[in-house]
Amino acid sequence: MIHVFKKNKRGCIINMKNIVSVLVVGLFIFTSLGATAFSRDVSEQIITIDTISFSPPLLSEQNDYTILALPEATTNLMQTAKPCLPMISKVYVYPFGTIIRTIDVAFAASTELLLDKPVMRSQEPQIVSTDIKQSLGTSMDTLQSTETWYPSSSYSYRVGSGIQNGERVVFLTVYIYPVQYQQKENKIRYYRDATIHIFSAPPENPANFVDAFTLLILTPSQFTAQLQPLVTYKNENNVPTMMVPLDDIPNVGADIQEDIKYYIKNAIETWGITSVILVGAGLEDQEVFPVRNAWIPSGSYEEYFPSDLYYADIYNQVGNFSDWDFDNDGKYCEYPSDLPATDLYPDVYLSRLACNDAGEVTTVVNKIIDFKEHNKVMNKILQLGGDTFPGDNENINEGEYSNTIVMTKLPDYITTRLWGSLGTLTKENIRNNINKGVDFVDCSGHGSWASWATHPPSDDTVWIPEKTFYSPYTGFLYIDINLFLNSKKLPVFVLNACSTSKFSESSSCLSWNIVSKADGGGIASFGASGIGYGMYGSAETERLWGWMEVNLFEELSTTKMLGEVWVNVINDYLNTFIPLNDSGDADYKTVVEIALFGDPTTLIDDGKNPQSYASTDGINHLFRQYGAQRALFTTMFSVLKQIREQHNQN
Repeated sequence: MIHVFKKNKRGCIINMKNIVSVLVVGLFIFTSLGATAFSRDVSEQIITIDTISFSPPLLSEQNDYTILALPEATTNLMQTAKPCLPMISKVYVYPFGTIIRTIDVAFAASTELLLDKPVMRSQEPQIVSTDIKQSLGTSMDTLQSTETWYPSSSYSYRVGSGIQNGERVVFLTVYIYPVQYQQKENKIRYYRDATIHIFSAPPENPANFVDAFTLLILTPSQFTAQLQPLVTYKNENNVPTMMVPLDDIPNVGADIQEDIKYYIKNAIETWGITSVILVGAGLEDQEVFPVRNAWIPSGSYEEYFPSDLYYADIYNQVGNFSDWDFDNDGKYCEYPSDLPATDLYPDVYLSRLACNDAGEVTTVVNKIIDFKEHNKVMNKILQLGGDTFPGDNENINEGEYSNTIVMTKLPDYITTRLWGSLGTLTKENIRNNINKGVDFVDCSGHGSWASWATHPPSDDTVWIPEKTFYSPYTGFLYIDINLFLNSKKLPVFVLNACSTSKFSESSSCLSWNIVSKADGGGIASFGASGIGYGMYGSAETERLWGWMEVNLFEELSTTKMLGEVWVNVINDYLNTFIPLNDSGDADYKTVVEIALFGDPTTLIDDGKNPQSYASTDGINHLFRQYGAQRALFTTMFSVLKQIREQHNQN
């Protein structure tokens, strides 16, 4: 069948905290119930005024360089081989459809200061791949002009349409650079305050999306029967859900991928959906569900990679369709030529179930339902780490350092650390701890589509965990997922590594193997669908995938809803760092490649009937693998089951 859509709209609310707003010509009243209907006139405009004060920069020295810090800074301006300078990002949220007309930032008088040593330069992003070895370091090229202040402007900004707390909004992020550097005289110029003026126009037709459905499941027709129990369960549990076969999607776009994206747009405007599941694997040349590749190369190692963000980034900055192909050459999200057509803010909470066959669909559907029914939060996390980049001048084990920073976001959690420095990062320890039950698994190291691994301290010639004689794989870099027997406690995996979610490379990429594993594995995974990047030393968590790792866990502990976790870290990355048209390809790629396998509406919380964790069901799976001993182990399983039932009754 072909669905015919009618477009409705709904208003959102601007965040006015700490902002003085001057309303010119029209008086617009915003309440907790939404925006009033506007009668539009070309002269109507809203002026937002915001004043920021800065402390003098703090100076310290490290080796031959000066390090600059600012108490008010939200991050640092980090362009490869350019001076590392403090930066402040200010985020303003407006109703969907708002037009940002002009932005001006006025600075007070500046002060100049001569330095004894040049300013520390930003690092070159490092590839976190088990297949690629990259030398540490960064080139110390000079600025384009030794007499030019860097950055050349003291502010920049980006505008985009996205989703926040279930409401579609317009984000305006203003990036302030209160300190500039001149290389020729080795001096800085800094300001004490800035005043931001934002001139905007309210939506011409305030949006009024209906709330008929929450979740849209898009699937090949061969999986509809296996997905129906999930649709029924969601509808019976306050998640209004619609399932649509791909065959029912009309041909309105340039190709089938664009057809699907237009369908999601119409589903937003007709049904008010906020979440989407894409069902089907995306193996190149054998796609079960169509894949959109993003053309952001990593040198000669990778020309393109799959990006599900394409299907979530529906609207551009003015609320029109975001097509990702600015130059119309059929290469989508191409860096840097397609930047003007890539809004990048997700407009729906989206995930993929990269199922290869009906059996995998049934497995994952059962896991999602059982998790909702029976999950028990244990406040436990398993952390895997080592020395991601041996040889950094701080002598820091980056993976272990990232694990430690993650725990600052999980104050109520107990961690088990399997680290290279402790000699505990072994396959057996990984397997045993997952089988005991944890809420999260934090993997910080290197990867590929099939592997995750890292190094022991100061030794990039050795990979851990090591191969064991009973490993079902031929390589030594694999985690033995087939031996995870944790069916009653399914954790969320976060993999800070290259390509673990590159589902176009193999029908069984590592991140998907974790989710599709029967009788165990994980309920969801976050990972990179292409080559990922990190930073060496203590900078590892300041940017790129180290930043993503830390912030994913912060969101998991606070937001808890998987789809919102995925959206929020993307929004926060875009809003924290410099506009992507001024960024390097590593920042751009980090945002575009983050993939979620699982159900975006899954909540990391106790299920309706939480139960004490016991992994006895996993034993039964092991017996099916080794049938000769099944009779003996079945008896043992029955005894264990009786003990568990008696324990639960008591």
